[in-house]
Amino acid sequence: MNAGTKAINALLLVGAATVLLAAPAISHAEESETAQDVTAQAVVSAPVEARAVKRTRDGNVNTYTTFAAEEPFSCTWLQETEVRGVYVKWYTLPDSVILVQMDENGVELNRETVDEPVFNDYYPLLETTRGLQIWSDSGMQIAELTLYSAGELPDGIYDWQPPVQKADLLVVSAHCDDELLFFGGTIPYYAGERGLAVQVAYMANGERARVDEALSGLWHCGVRNAPVFLPLPDIYTETLRDALIRWGEDTTLDTLVSLIRRFEPEVIVTHDLNGEYGHGAHMATAYCMQEALPLAADAAAYPDSLKQYGVWQTQKLYLHLYAENAITMDWNISLDAFDGKSALEVANEAYHMHVSQLEYHRNIYSAGDLSSAEYGLAYTAVGADEAKNDFFEHIDFTRLTTYVAPAATDTPEITATPEPTPTQTPEQTAAASQEVSIQSNFNPLTYAILGILALAAAVLICLMIRRRKKQNNRS
Repeated sequence: MNAGTKAINALLLVGAATVLLAAPAISHAEESETAQDVTAQAVVSAPVEARAVKRTRDGNVNTYTTFAAEEPFSCTWLQETEVRGVYVKWYTLPDSVILVQMDENGVELNRETVDEPVFNDYYPLLETTRGLQIWSDSGMQIAELTLYSAGELPDGIYDWQPPVQKADLLVVSAHCDDELLFFGGTIPYYAGERGLAVQVAYMANGERARVDEALSGLWHCGVRNAPVFLPLPDIYTETLRDALIRWGEDTTLDTLVSLIRRFEPEVIVTHDLNGEYGHGAHMATAYCMQEALPLAADAAAYPDSLKQYGVWQTQKLYLHLYAENAITMDWNISLDAFDGKSALEVANEAYHMHVSQLEYHRNIYSAGDLSSAEYGLAYTAVGADEAKNDFFEHIDFTRLTTYVAPAATDTPEITATPEPTPTQTPEQTAAASQEVSIQSNFNPLTYAILGILALAAAVLICLMIRRRKKQNNRS
């Protein structure tokens, strides 16, 4: 065997060894890590009626099964079945939920009380869980219940966090879809791009399917904290007076004061006083928000929410299309968080998830009488806007949830530079440190690529040598 052949064999061995070492990592990377729907592998013991169970599995949020107070949904599965989470779509929100996990012998492993469920709620389960019970002290209505294996949740299945503790921006929308249709890029820009704590609240909603549409749209815009759905009826009116009669003016004020005190927003954005296209619910939302803002800061107003949350003074209130102190937002700005798409593009993508509403409006208005870029500063505790292109102009950044307070001490920490070991020269120490740094950047995929390159190089060398041999033989 000549030197050239030995070199080729050595390169082949090195490349093959590298690929073999990296193979487990490659295999793992190629595996599907998406959680699977394993609901069909579970046996439901309650409810006992087959039609009731079917309604929780038919993929239709408008059908549901009703459970009386403390009446459970109960199911079990075999030892070999992997269930790591349960996704529940509530038809109506229960006051609270109790979730009990059990082992294969029916022994309780864990009991959890969920004090504030969200409409689409994901509950992780223990690896050893083989049975599940869910009930509510006040009764419950389950539209859908799905069991999932380990892995990343599939598209459209979202693990919502509870509503925020403290909001930077509160967006108050009369209905599901108004938060995009009339407020344009507000949510993708401030929630998705700037990472502020954006809390969305809906005044009224009459259809369960619209809740799912709203949740999909908000998630697409970068919102991860669940919106709140206020308990006002969804009734169409064409005047402010009729809307206030249907909702009750004092009830609406009480609801909004409680909302402000609960979330303590620095900035609020809501509807046009004229109801955009003349919708009474939009008018009532804007009118009552103006009234509620000073009441939320009044210790003599609405004692129930005062006792629960205390008073709160919001810094700024913007109304859509408000003529005074007008500002124009640029929703065509490119957003890094959305791969360069504009805020308006992202908002339009989210709006098109409101499938039930597309027959009324096809796209978000970016100009014209109903432009989603036009607002007015209806209240300010921090002075008038000057640049007029940011809802948070003049807001003290230390009040925002993104603010990180500096360390208690201003004295920088001094880190001593380690001396080289006696057995190494400084040059050797630096070289070793560089080698460790380089190695730390390598992962199994890197080794796999190197192995493939080594094999390719070996094959290329082999072909070149063979070609040279042929040329020598001919000569």
